[in-house]
Amino acid sequence: SQSAPASTNCLLGNFEESLLNGRIEPSGVVDGFTVDIGASGHFCPKHIALPVTAFFFSLSEDNAPSPYLGHVNLDGVGRRGYHIPKKGTVQVTLFNPNKAVVKMFVVVYDLADMPPNSRTFLRQRTLYMPVKGGPSDNKNAPVFLRYLIHLRFTSNKSGKVYLHTDVRLIFARDKLEFDSRVANYELRAFTEGPVNPQFSPKR
Repeated sequence: SQSAPASTNCLLGNFEESLLNGRIEPSGVVDGFTVDIGASGHFCPKHIALPVTAFFFSLSEDNAPSPYLGHVNLDGVGRRGYHIPKKGTVQVTLFNPNKAVVKMFVVVYDLADMPPNSRTFLRQRTLYMPVKGGPSDNKNAPVFLRYLIHLRFTSNKSGKVYLHTDVRLIFARDKLEFDSRVANYELRAFTEGPVNPQFSPKR
């Protein structure tokens, strides 16, 4: 999978981990967000619709909107989680309380080599970043995290693969516009997971 630039990882990594792991105290919760989860591959499991607990934060001194952290509980989905093909695509569509689409996450994955009774994860970031080689290419222009999805995968003793425990999301609360005279911007998605080892045994 394509990796985000190393400098970007350094800038965003601590912030992401702090949000995803609950180390930043939220200011409140917004009700009404939902997701539709589906997958495709050598079979297509039935789509499921689930509520999202959306936390918001006050992280900026100038009251600029900080992103939402969304949490989707998968504990009630099946006995082991949401059964998916070992190779294919996971699609998670996020809806706001007005039922409008906020973001459609499409994560391509290949877990054909995943051993039984193991686990791993994938994290896809969507960054708002300068267009390389554009007419106003500016290497010092900032990079903004707009969306993130964190998926956990597990396999049972027969090797079937499931999404399990939860899905975690980070999504922007504001519409970001940037002066094209400074830099031309585009949205780009990067999907990454653990390496060496890619899989770890279930506890």
